[in-house]
Amino acid sequence: MRWGVIGVGRAGSARVRALREDPRAEVVMGYRGSALAELELPEAESLEQLFEAVDAVAICSPDDTHAPYVEGALGAGLHVLCEFPLAPNALVARRLFRLAREAGRVLHVEHIELLSGSARYLRGHAALRTVEKGALRFRGGPRRGGISIAHSNVARLHRLADLVGTPRRLHVEERTEEQLRGHFPWAGEGNQLDYDFVLAADQQRRTELSVVFTDGTMAAQFGRHLLVGGAPVELPKPQRGLFAQDQLNATARILDGALPYVTEERIVEVLQLADRLMAVESEAERLRREAGV
Repeated sequence: MRWGVIGVGRAGSARVRALREDPRAEVVMGYRGSALAELELPEAESLEQLFEAVDAVAICSPDDTHAPYVEGALGAGLHVLCEFPLAPNALVARRLFRLAREAGRVLHVEHIELLSGSARYLRGHAALRTVEKGALRFRGGPRRGGISIAHSNVARLHRLADLVGTPRRLHVEERTEEQLRGHFPWAGEGNQLDYDFVLAADQQRRTELSVVFTDGTMAAQFGRHLLVGGAPVELPKPQRGLFAQDQLNATARILDGALPYVTEERIVEVLQLADRLMAVESEAERLRREAGV
């Protein structure tokens, strides 16, 4: 299949390399991005030129451009791979999935954190147990074209949903442009899943996830290290990188009708959760309102 890449920056460069590892893909052209020359990838002069030259496009541009690019590519009859988040809200995401179905095209959304060794291990571990409580902490730099602090952390929300399902109840302690902090009431009185996300220029990327199961065991991820019951887990070394794994799944979906590793329903659910995290009144806002500030 002939592929084009929209937005050849950091994520776009990783996508180009993943496409070049895929034996059933050929990346023929890019559109916009600082790494086109370095990757020796021909640059399209317009979206129309790109769309006419390819069978599918990978959208790796800033977050707030994803939805219009997806819609344009589907309208041109192309299969689409899109980096997360797919859309600025769940309503738009549903519409884009509907357009893909009506066009008979695959709309694949990247969520490579679900393909990591730690995510795979914890998913299997949690499948045999019930989560009682836990905490997820993430630090990283800001996302280009970020829609909101919640939507920029959709990948982290997917990690929680992957373990326990999409939380239905939520509480926001504090919400700023750079931080989102609160908890999801969970598994009975007094138990909860805490979350604390910070995206700022001075932050180094790091994930810390811990869950306690009803049988008393605990699993914890600190960056790339995973502990279960207090003992380190040696994860198998993957044969391919995360972007390459994601790309192979996208190609298999298009050419073979393979299933996605994250469902359309889950993608919409988690975007809806991000919408709600931005819509509800935070505890800090409530206190300021009651104080008349």
